[in-house]
Amino acid sequence: MRLLGPRSIASLLKTALDVVYYGLYTLIFGAAAAVICVLSVPNLAAEVVRRMNIGADLSAGSQAVMLIAFAVSLGGYLMVMRWTRAIFRTLAEGDVFHPDNTVRLRSIGVALAALEVFGYAARAVASGFFHIEFEPIYGLRAVTMWFLVLVVFVLAEVFKEGARLLREADLT
Repeated sequence: MRLLGPRSIASLLKTALDVVYYGLYTLIFGAAAAVICVLSVPNLAAEVVRRMNIGADLSAGSQAVMLIAFAVSLGGYLMVMRWTRAIFRTLAEGDVFHPDNTVRLRSIGVALAALEVFGYAARAVASGFFHIEFEPIYGLRAVTMWFLVLVVFVLAEVFKEGARLLREADLT
C-alpha cells in the first residue's frame, strides 16, 4: 500500500482523524449537556460527587466550572484535529509540501502549547480553589508534551523549506 495519494495510508489516517474530530464534537456537546444537568439538578450532582469519593466537596457551580473548563480544552483539541485533518487531506491528495501546511503546523504547535499552559492553570485552580489532589506523575507527561510542541515547530520549518524548494523547482 502506498503512503501518499488517494487510497493510501495517508487517506486512511485522514478517515481516522475524521472519526476523532466528530467524536470530539460529541464530547463537547455532552459536556454542555452535563453542565445544564448539573445546574438544573444540583442535589443529584452532589450525590454523584459523594459516591465518587474524590475527597472534595464540590457544589453544582464548581462542577459546572470544571465541566466548562473540560469543554474548553476539548475545543482546543478540536482545533488541533481540524488543522491535522487539513494536512492529511493534502497528503491524501498527493500534495506533500502544500504551502498552507506550514501555517497549519505552526497553529498546531501554538495550540498544543496553549493547551498545556491551560492544563497547568486548570490544575492550579482545581487544587487551590476546589482542594482536589492530583498525582505527582504529571511531570513526565509535561516533558513529553513540550517535546511534541518543539517537534511540531521543527516540522513546520521542514514543510516551509520543502514548499520553497518545490516552488523553485516549478520555476525552472
